[in-house]
Amino acid sequence: MSDISPLREAFAMNMNGMRKLRFDRRGLMAAILVVGLAGGWSCAKKAPDVTAGLARETFEAWVAKYAPAAYANPCQDVYVEFVERGPEGGAVPVLGYSWLTLDYTGKTLDGTVFVTRSDSISKRVGKFSYMTHYADDFLEFSTSSTKLCDGLRQALQTMRVGDSVKVYIPMNKGYAAGMGMNSAYAGESGVTYAMMPIMFEMRLRDLTMSPFVWERDSAERYARQHWGTDYRNDTVGMFMHIEKHNPTGDTITKDSSVYVFYEEYFMDGFLAATNVDTVAAKWHFTATSSNGELNETAYDPLLLQGSAGANASTNKVLYIAVQRMRKGEVAEVVTVSTWAQGDAGSTNVTPEVLPYQPMRYRIRVLEKWPEEDEDDEADK
Repeated sequence: MSDISPLREAFAMNMNGMRKLRFDRRGLMAAILVVGLAGGWSCAKKAPDVTAGLARETFEAWVAKYAPAAYANPCQDVYVEFVERGPEGGAVPVLGYSWLTLDYTGKTLDGTVFVTRSDSISKRVGKFSYMTHYADDFLEFSTSSTKLCDGLRQALQTMRVGDSVKVYIPMNKGYAAGMGMNSAYAGESGVTYAMMPIMFEMRLRDLTMSPFVWERDSAERYARQHWGTDYRNDTVGMFMHIEKHNPTGDTITKDSSVYVFYEEYFMDGFLAATNVDTVAAKWHFTATSSNGELNETAYDPLLLQGSAGANASTNKVLYIAVQRMRKGEVAEVVTVSTWAQGDAGSTNVTPEVLPYQPMRYRIRVLEKWPEEDEDDEADK
């Protein structure tokens, strides 16, 4: 009996040890689970930061290798290479106040063009369109502009008028979904560039703090250079020259109804709109309806009544000008945007009209509907 008691005691001790071991294992597994959950939560929170950090490191390595001149000139979150400097003391953009005249081409880092203001580049990449007005952009330098991503705003704050730069922009300072240079501008090539590192070749040509004064001065300068003093300016920002007089033609009042052929041009002479078929053909313009079919009435004379101009949303210049003409006369007009497409411009038409764009018009008032001339000839 004395030999059995030590065995029982040893057995009891072993059982207690096994129970303790099982308890310790449960505690250990619970601890691992808690730590694992905490660690998983921490990794989930840090994952975007890690991804962004890796994206930034990759971007910087790319710039260092392929754009060393820009890499040597960091500017906040972007890298800027000055290709050409403007005159010392040149005007600098002021965020929230300046309107900028910019020439630019945007590319992904593999060199694919996604937007350009240059017709030659558009031709080279196979995206040229006759109905696209390839010209400098005119845009507000503001935090609300969807045309300007954060990276471009940072770069522009280092520039002065006349500067030409290459700017390299990381993914998180580029374009987010819903942003873009301009979805209605046909100079965009359909290439995806949102949420990607990108680069811009950009020149700041000019800037102004007073866009209306800028466009009014542009219109008046054109009138003086082309017509001397032979123009009238009895409407603010609108200058009118009679190209072809018709002293015997009927006068036109605000209540008169007249038929008009017109041509609308940008200041550089590019056609914006017309109802003259031969002019449209010269510029390779094709008038289509909303369903994409040929618009057969697009080149009919436009019927205008002067008094209706007050309710017109665009091209008020036509209604104003005809009241200062006689039937059978032809006039040239240059005007600020107020009397043309409006100071907000029109980005939903082709070609797009930018904000505060002065425009040129050639207006011919018919003496009667053209078919009436044909009927008169048939009666003879």
